[in-house]
Amino acid sequence: MNILKLLKKSRFFHNFEDKEINSIFDSIRARIVKYSRGIVIAKQGSDVTEIGVVLTGTLLKYVTKKNGNNEAQGAMVAGEMFGDVDAFLPNKKLSYSVVSAEEEVDVLYLSAETITLFADENSPYHKKLLDNVIGSLAEKIAKLSGDTEYLVIKSMRLKIAKLIYEKHLEQNGALEVVMGINRNEMADYLNVSRPSMSREMMRMRDEGIIDFKKDNVTIKKLSEVKKIVVTE
Repeated sequence: MNILKLLKKSRFFHNFEDKEINSIFDSIRARIVKYSRGIVIAKQGSDVTEIGVVLTGTLLKYVTKKNGNNEAQGAMVAGEMFGDVDAFLPNKKLSYSVVSAEEEVDVLYLSAETITLFADENSPYHKKLLDNVIGSLAEKIAKLSGDTEYLVIKSMRLKIAKLIYEKHLEQNGALEVVMGINRNEMADYLNVSRPSMSREMMRMRDEGIIDFKKDNVTIKKLSEVKKIVVTE
């Protein structure tokens, strides 16, 4: 496993060279933990002292409601992080739970405190790391604002294509997209009826644009998905 190559998929280490990561790696107290499928690796409401970076495998996020039901919040693949927002909030409590979704999952943990507090005059890469941390948080805030766009989109096809395309970009351009939510949850997220959404997805499948199975979507014609997102 090439840890440096995998780390550079993370927004925190965007545009870092290998030597730069090595220079600050010990200062931010990093450790790697392996998990098997079905392990709850972070619980909602727990104290956040470390930020997790997915190196290999897939993790699922979910929120436990007051009635005890679990609500899926999406999947995380290599390069994505958890605890990166909650670690910098006043109460430092995780707002969701995280479970491993594959037989082999590797997670790198970084001390949240040392990311922002270590100050080494001999480390010119500290500011670069902080800039990336701030940039990552800003992007997540922007994404939360963007989620409300689905409420005003009228076209069913556009809603579906937009969500699939965003997941495609989040997962480093993967054509086999892990949606991280089932069909009912997807309909709720898009604010549409499940039958209407399913009919449109089947039409897109019949046209050879996508294929789907359970909560995975295969993009067959990326150019067509882009066209829908841009022109509808």
